[in-house]
This record gives sequence, C-alpha cells and structure tokens, in this order.
Amino acid sequence: MAAADLDLSGRWSGLYNYPHSMPPTPFEAEIREQGGLIAGETIEPGHDGGTMHAMISGRRAGHDVHFVKTYDDLLPAGAPIDYRGTVAEGGDEIEGRWTIAGSWSGTFLMIREGGSKEEAAAPEAAEIRL
Repeated sequence: MAAADLDLSGRWSGLYNYPHSMPPTPFEAEIREQGGLIAGETIEPGHDGGTMHAMISGRRAGHDVHFVKTYDDLLPAGAPIDYRGTVAEGGDEIEGRWTIAGSWSGTFLMIREGGSKEEAAAPEAAEIRL
C-alpha cells in the first residue's frame, strides 16, 4: 500500500515487551488519523489486577509513525512514553520501539483488527461453482 493511501484509523491489538525478563503486556488501542495526525486511546492490564487507560497523540509521515502515550495516572511510568515504529506494507501492522526517557525501552507490535478500511469495505468475492 502506498504511504499516501495509509490511514491508521481503527481498532488495534498489540503487545509491548520490557527490556528485562518481565512478560510482554497486551494492550488494545483505538486510533483516529486525519491528515497524518494521530489521536487515540489505549487500555491494558494494570499491575493491581485492574486496567490502565492512556491517551495517545502523534503523527504518521509515510510509513513512519511517532506517538506519545500518557497514562491517566502517571504512576505506572512516571512520564509519557515515546513510541516510534514503521507501518508494514499492507497498513495493518506497526512494529517499533517504545522509550521512557532516561529509563527503559523495549519493542512493540500492533495489529489492526479487521484489516484496513479498504479491505473491510471491499466486497467479498463471489463463490464460483462448477
């Protein structure tokens, strides 16, 4: 998919990995993109058994994505988290690194639920019977 045709709007499922022996953390994201600007929110399991909510904002330029995640309660991270990644050719996968300045960093992977808008809107091929 050409970078000009990309639109990251939609629901995404993902995992982020810690730099040490801690297990990966799953998350869900809802992203809205307009003119390369990205806004949205995430939800993930909390350390206390509940859930944590965060807002994201950033931009996409071509296949490069950069956004900042800020938790409603800054206690889990102590600071906003910087995400930088690359959108895969089909537009339904983002892979990259997250960083907490002066602290930790790790990798992340996000996969769009249901495919891109173009794929979701495309009619299914008719079944051919012989």
